[in-house]
Amino acid sequence: MPIEMVELQMATAAPSPALKPSPRPTLLKLCGAALYVGTVGYGGPAILAQMKRTFVDEKGWISERDFMDALSLAQILPGATGVCLMGYIGHKLRKPWGGILVPACFVLPAAILMTVASWAYFRYLGIKVIQSLFTGLGALVVALLVNATLQLGRSVLKPGTGAKYKDVLIAGMAFLAFYFGRVNVIALTLGAGLLGLVFYAKEPGENAKEHSAAHKGVIQKPYAPLLAIGIIALGMITFPLSRRMFATFFGIGTFAFGGGFAAIPLIQSRVVDQLHWLTLAQFRDGIALGQVTPGPVFITATFIGYKVMGFVGALVSTVAIFMPSLAAMIALSEVHGAVRHFKAVKATIRGVLAGFIGLIAGVTVQFAVKSLIGWQTWLIFCGCLLVVVYLKKDVLWALAGTIVASLVLFH
Repeated sequence: MPIEMVELQMATAAPSPALKPSPRPTLLKLCGAALYVGTVGYGGPAILAQMKRTFVDEKGWISERDFMDALSLAQILPGATGVCLMGYIGHKLRKPWGGILVPACFVLPAAILMTVASWAYFRYLGIKVIQSLFTGLGALVVALLVNATLQLGRSVLKPGTGAKYKDVLIAGMAFLAFYFGRVNVIALTLGAGLLGLVFYAKEPGENAKEHSAAHKGVIQKPYAPLLAIGIIALGMITFPLSRRMFATFFGIGTFAFGGGFAAIPLIQSRVVDQLHWLTLAQFRDGIALGQVTPGPVFITATFIGYKVMGFVGALVSTVAIFMPSLAAMIALSEVHGAVRHFKAVKATIRGVLAGFIGLIAGVTVQFAVKSLIGWQTWLIFCGCLLVVVYLKKDVLWALAGTIVASLVLFH
């Protein structure tokens, strides 16, 4: 999710009161807090707000400045923003184990619930009431994708910017190449980043030299990058019999800039279009289950892994998709104040995000063609749009309404 959207969410929250420095928590307490946030955290920015309340406002374990700086870095890294933040908090307070165990505890509740939900889905999908439920949830997913496209569009395509037409051009090219040209999503992502670098790198902006100077000499020990490399190596060693799955989701996590729904085109391109591990309908249902469980949208990887290799696949896919962002956050955590100010980085990410607008729009059209197949699904779709786009209510309201409407309309 782009930084402007998240910072707006934080700005609307109550300001943090002045806190006395709190003693550094034990690893057990830190993991307990992460487990709590992972259990109650629903709804994108709401999860980040819950993290801030828990670790900054209530516990006082890190400062608001550190939290916001880490959030800024998380926006330019691939993968789930929440997992990146948990990796930063754990690494800062209880390095090195905190950087590994804290994000693991954050993801654990969602992973367990998604695994159980995946088992129930593939076992009981033939039951009519379950089929009806997922028919309605398919319409919900289309509405959420429309909302994600609008949110990302409002953030990237800022009114009043002279270069907005360049963002529209990148988004349009990405949409056409994805939907009609069936071009590889990774290639499209790299191409969008390259166009962003060409279009925006020379625009006036902040000079990164002063930020780099301010952090010069911060890294006194090389263990952070080594720890990040060690995490990756551990994954490859731990899962020798499922390296293809590990490599697949590790690659998705590496290129999943923009977080959340922005990663859906990447996942679909690889596991549905290329590897044929799922049908498009099953993939859509996996996204829907991801809305039922807490935690990040990336937890859909657990569903896919379970479909292919059962419980082992669920574990491998979950670890692999979160590993790149976690490793990058740990490796860069000590220079987080400087990295985000480099013009080349900002220009490339802007291009990638503009490209993701087109990619999400393409996936939305694909899902709409498959999911909006009758007046009932159109009614649910319009109702969900009303709730999440116009009324700006939490996704849980749309989810609850979809479940009730599906049971009534498809009875």
